[in-house]
Parts: sequence; structure tokens; C-alpha cells
Amino acid sequence: MIEIKMLNKSGLQSYIESDAFLSSPVIAISKHRAISHIHNPRVKDGDVLLFMAYEGNKMVGYLGVLSDDIQTENKLFIHCGWMSCLWIDPDHRGKKIAQKLIETCFQAWDNKIILTEYTEAAGALYQKMDIFSFFHSCEGLRWYIRSDLQTILPPKKPIFSRLRPLFKLVDGILNVLFDGLYLFKNQNLNGYQIKMVSRVEKEAEEMISKYNPEELFARTAEELNWILQYPWILPSEFPEKETHKYHFTSIEKVFECKGVEIRNDKNVLVAFIIYTNRDGHLRLPYIYHSGDRDALYIVCRYLIQHLKIKTCSIYNQEWIAYLKISPLLKVPVKVIRRKYLISKELLNQGLKKNIIIQDGDGDCAFT
Repeated sequence: MIEIKMLNKSGLQSYIESDAFLSSPVIAISKHRAISHIHNPRVKDGDVLLFMAYEGNKMVGYLGVLSDDIQTENKLFIHCGWMSCLWIDPDHRGKKIAQKLIETCFQAWDNKIILTEYTEAAGALYQKMDIFSFFHSCEGLRWYIRSDLQTILPPKKPIFSRLRPLFKLVDGILNVLFDGLYLFKNQNLNGYQIKMVSRVEKEAEEMISKYNPEELFARTAEELNWILQYPWILPSEFPEKETHKYHFTSIEKVFECKGVEIRNDKNVLVAFIIYTNRDGHLRLPYIYHSGDRDALYIVCRYLIQHLKIKTCSIYNQEWIAYLKISPLLKVPVKVIRRKYLISKELLNQGLKKNIIIQDGDGDCAFT
């Protein structure tokens, strides 16, 4: 018989401090991810953040939820949760454990659930359960900038693993050529100034507040500071004893999440962005600006060059339209798509009709 245990933020704190967490062969969340959930400015004391399925004394599955608030057409907010990190023990599949976890989640959250970035298999399950409606989709672009054959090819075929030294050599040659074309040629910021920050200051907060009435999730400086200060992934130099026990990424060779203030030659703040660099993959979870798109364009190119980015993905619809006219770089580009599902109950709550979702909304800023 499957038993579902539910943890709110106090229960989550107790779990990561328990002997069971230290000794269990499988854990349902990493310690720093749990701490991030606990410090979420939008979490309520009674929110269930982690659902754990047990068969006897063995944990055989889990499901996480990220607390949030979604804006209605009349500018009210409805408390809701983003479903995240569904895992089922391979030896216990076929027992409808995922379905039980999801059903329990819906009951605990009063059927107010959203999700995105789900697998095809999970999508088939959601369709079968008939509990979600298609809500929104957006089209983004991904630039393939630096050669990374040594990482991409070896997982595809065993023979490629033996050729890794050759791929590494090819990557080095191609990337030297790229640096010659871009790195030394285009580092001029054209009078713009950039400042890396670890929190949102007052001037940027005023800019961000102008976006709140329009966005579906209306992030404030408090939530953005939480994202900056409580990442779910840590760079690999941080010791992480439980990494091998957690079935989702908790460390990466390189991971940084930073804010960037962009000022013009008159020292006026014209944009504030948050970027993540995950082992050479650049994303821009949050973009706020005063209309100076040239500043964003120049700074994005600067970040690509300065951080030696391999790939860059952008979903911000306003900026995608601009980049289709003014291409970011002359490199291969792929169209990428993201779909959002929403519970039928939440869909009928009078949500904003003009849907503006930032790339980082949900758990996307953390991964």
C-alpha cells in the first residue's frame, strides 16, 4: 500500500535536519533547494511543498511544489503552486504512484496548479488524467555559439566516448576561431556601463515595479532577491554530500545567477536583467528596461563573449521580436518552444487575458 507524506515549510526544515535525510539512499530534495523553498517570499505556512510516496519504510516517489501567486484581470492575486521534480523509483513503476502523488497534490492545493518544462511521458499522463488545460505557449531562440562536441557527442554512441580527446581538440580550434571573430572585435560597450549585483537596489526596484501591473506573476524586488540569494544549483566547488542521492541536478561545474544594472553614458539606469550561466548555457530569466533595446543587445553580446558562453536561450517575446530583426550573432540558431499547463479550476478564476510571463517564472530561474 502506498502512503503519501506531505511536508510544509516547517516539515521540510525538519526533514533536511533529520537522521533519515542523512542516512537514506534516496532523498526527495537537496538541502539548498529545500532552504530556497522555505525562504520563498510567497510561501505560506500551510503550503505543502513536498509530497513523498512510501511503500512500507521505502520512499518510492516524490513530487515538489513551488509556491506562487498569479494575477487576475482585476489585479487581485490567487495563491497557487508550480508542480516540479516528479520522480518515481524505476522498480516501482506501473503502480500508479505518479498519479497518486498528483491527485494528492491537487487536493492539498485546492486544484490551483501550474506547470511547464515537462517531459513527453509526463504530458501523456497529464492528458490521461484530464486535470490540466493548455494555457500558454511561447517561442524562443537558442544560439549555438561555441563548439562543445566533447560534451554533446559521447553520450550518443559508445564510439564517441573513445574519441573525446579528438573532439576536445576540435572544440579548441573552432573556439579559438570564434574568439578571433567576436571576442577581441566586439567588446566595446558603446558607452554603456554594467554593474554585476547580488541584489536589487532601489533604482532598479522602481523600474521593475512598472512591470507589475502587466505581468501574470508580477515579480517584486523581494522575490528577485530571493532568486539571486537562494539558488537550487550550486557550483561544483561547493561540497554536496547528498548529490548522488538526489535524482535532479543540485550542483554544476559552473553555475551563477547574477543581476546586472545597465546604465547609459549619462549614468542613467536603462535596464536591469538577471542572467544565469549554467556550465556555459546563458539564459535571461528576467529582463526589465526603459525602452533602450540597444543596451540589452550590446550587454548580451558582452556576456556571451566575457563568459565564453556555448549556448544562449531567450524566451522574452518582446526581445525575441527585436532579435529577429537584429540578429545577435551569425551562428546557428534553433527555434525552441515552451508550453504551460494549468489546472482547470485555476483557469476559470478570471486570470489576466494579456499573458506576459517572464522566462524565469515558475522554477525556470532556478534550473
